[in-house]
Amino acid sequence: MLRSPVDRLRQPAYTGADRCLPCTAVNLLFVAAGALAVGLVAPLAGGAVAVLGVGAVWLRGYVVPGTPTLTRRYLPERVLALFGKSPAAPPEGDPTERLAALGAVSGGEPTLADGFRAAWSDRAAAVADGDALRAAAGEVLSVDPGAVSVTRPQEGGVALEVDGRWVGGWPSRTALAADLATELTLAGTGWEALDRVERADLAARLRGLAEHCPVCGTATSVSEDTVTSCCGSAAVVAVSCPGCEARLAEFDPSPRAFAAGR
Repeated sequence: MLRSPVDRLRQPAYTGADRCLPCTAVNLLFVAAGALAVGLVAPLAGGAVAVLGVGAVWLRGYVVPGTPTLTRRYLPERVLALFGKSPAAPPEGDPTERLAALGAVSGGEPTLADGFRAAWSDRAAAVADGDALRAAAGEVLSVDPGAVSVTRPQEGGVALEVDGRWVGGWPSRTALAADLATELTLAGTGWEALDRVERADLAARLRGLAEHCPVCGTATSVSEDTVTSCCGSAAVVAVSCPGCEARLAEFDPSPRAFAAGR
C-alpha cells in the first residue's frame, strides 16, 4: 500500500496518543529560540525556521537529536509530573485471580496452566515469523493482514503498525508473537470483555511466567536491569529467552509481580 510523503515522514511512536508532552514542549522552545535568533537577522528566514520546526515536531515528535535523553536527564521529576510522567499506579484487583478465572494460570504461586501453556506455545511458534505474524495480527485486530507491518523503532524493541499507524510496542518480536498467541488462545473465555489496557497487562504477566520460551522452547532466564523510556529510567526484572536472544517481559522489581514466583 502506497504511503503519502507526509506518512513516510511521520514517526508514530512519538506522535498521536503516544506523543511525549515534555519532549514536545522542550523542542518547541528550541524552535522558538532558533526562529527568534534567525528572525532578528532575516525575518522571512525566521518565519521559515518556525514553520519547518513546528512541522517537524508535529510529524516526528521532536526535532532536536537526543531529545528523550536530554529530557529525562535535565527536567526535574516535579516538572515531568506536570505532564503526567509520574510513576504509574499499580493496577487494581488481583491479576492472578483474573488469569486463573480465564484458565491461564493455576496454583498458589502462579504458574501457567498445563492446558493453556501447550496451546499458547503451539500458537506462538506458529505465528512467530513473516506472513504468519501479520496474519495473526490481522485476525486479532480485525484488519487486512496486508496492512500490517512490524517495525523496529530507534529506541529498540518492535512496533506493530496498521497502514503506517502505530498500534503498540513490545520488547521483542518473540514477545509480540506471544501476545498474539495469548489473544488467540484465550478467545471465547471472557478475554474479549476486558479492555485493551488490562489485556496488555495480563498478557505481559503471562510472558513473565513462562519458564520456557513459547516460540523456541528454550528455558528462560531472569535478571535485573535498568531500562530507559522517553522521560526516565527504572530498575526492572527482565525475563529473556537466550535461544531467541529476545526479551520476553520486564517488571517493576518492588512487587516482583510474577517473576518472583517463578
